[in-house]
Amino acid sequence: MANGKIYSFTKGVISNDVLDFSQRTPFVREVMLEKINPSRIILPMKMNYGVPCEPVVKKGDTVKVGQCVGMPAPHTFASPVHSGISGTVTDVAPVTLPNGISCMAVFIENDMKRTTIESIRPRTHMNMSAAETVAIIRAAGICGMGGEGIPTAAKISRAKRHNVSELLVNCLQSEPFATCDLTVICDHTDYVVRGACAVAATSGARKVRFLISHKRKAEQKMLQASIDSIKNEFDNIDLEICLFRDRYPQGYYRLVAKALYGKNLAEGAILEEECGAVMFNCSTLYAVWRALADNMPLTDRIVSVCTDSYCKHNVLVPIGTPLSEIVNSGSGSVPVTDRIIWGNCLTGLAVQDPENTPVIKITSAVTVAPSNFIPKTPCIHCGLCSETCPMSLSPNIVYEMLVQGLSQKAAEEGGRDCIACGTCSYICPAGIDLAAMIAPFASAGRIIEENSLLHNTSFSTGSVKEVAEDMVGEISLLEEFTEDDEDKKEVDPSAITLPFKGGKTI
Repeated sequence: MANGKIYSFTKGVISNDVLDFSQRTPFVREVMLEKINPSRIILPMKMNYGVPCEPVVKKGDTVKVGQCVGMPAPHTFASPVHSGISGTVTDVAPVTLPNGISCMAVFIENDMKRTTIESIRPRTHMNMSAAETVAIIRAAGICGMGGEGIPTAAKISRAKRHNVSELLVNCLQSEPFATCDLTVICDHTDYVVRGACAVAATSGARKVRFLISHKRKAEQKMLQASIDSIKNEFDNIDLEICLFRDRYPQGYYRLVAKALYGKNLAEGAILEEECGAVMFNCSTLYAVWRALADNMPLTDRIVSVCTDSYCKHNVLVPIGTPLSEIVNSGSGSVPVTDRIIWGNCLTGLAVQDPENTPVIKITSAVTVAPSNFIPKTPCIHCGLCSETCPMSLSPNIVYEMLVQGLSQKAAEEGGRDCIACGTCSYICPAGIDLAAMIAPFASAGRIIEENSLLHNTSFSTGSVKEVAEDMVGEISLLEEFTEDDEDKKEVDPSAITLPFKGGKTI
């Protein structure tokens, strides 16, 4: 049960506006979630934090739903890519995504038969060690579905190294208008809770806390009912619901640390080390349980289709679906004057070619917005950007420093702490796009690791033969797993069995 306390950070609230959460239209659960079956998909070999995969299919090959079409090259940090449709590979060619990622991509034409490979079926048992659980999650290509997309298996390993005590489930859905995570909670509550418990047990956490808005009463009840029915299966894990105020960008990990633990994390600090906790998006944990129980890799996701005034609806789409097929799916063509945004209304990127821009693993929304041109004037020093900045910056001052070329002074003003939430640009009555100047400065000043989302994006020309043969062709996820040397070192004779004592038939 929730402890009655309501958590939050300071600032970040936009008042007297459609983005004011107190004015939001309540989330309306769709009677039946629309499923889009696109005519084709485009599967980039890099959709998350890491390096690109190697394509393991070629032009002319036939593929099935769940088939692996992209595998990590040996000794690389990458996540496998699977097809969400059946059909024929029409091309394997380079693509460039709106966020600047360049990599190879597999183009597949849909045969509309939705033929699924034979290995996708409910598991006959759940007697798995922690190492086997991580192996399944890794092979399923699951990554964080609410942010940069850190591979889930890697995040579990990091949590184990830091001996975390708590697992946080991000159900906050703080981005205005988007409700895809709320849909997951409503439609797949048990999968979210079971996935959270399995990951907690794997990472060593003894407590799971579901973070959700205090206004989402129906979703709270559904979570609590699921917790009550499942808790006996995971009797060594404490399950709790934590209520948060509606504020954007509430789900960002540094703001969660401030709200929940009272800690101000420096740039580069992590929850695992500073707070003894690890956080996963609820959609990610749903995908985890699908992989563990149903042997289904990450092939599709729920996406919010948003307009400038409210969330129109949520749709279930195969990963790789072009944006054009989503926005025109049930409401006719989008006016040519409107902008199509790859992502949410404040943090997304406008696209010029929606026909060839696909939904990827971390795409939670597609936004259609009218082309409003706000007259730009000099800063009027109203202070609204400072009042709403969740990182307590003075964006107008940092912006002016950057315009004048005073990057050192901009850094001294805290410019490196910008999290690119876009509230300063949205709230500015002078029409100044503050975030467009500050966010790249902050990003450029951070240490870019070898495997980060924005590093090493050129596609590889390595041979397909270098890829492990046991994951090619008709294979999606394997019923049996061979632990690698790293896993063997981490697993001791008393390792837990997940997620049920003695196993359980599904």
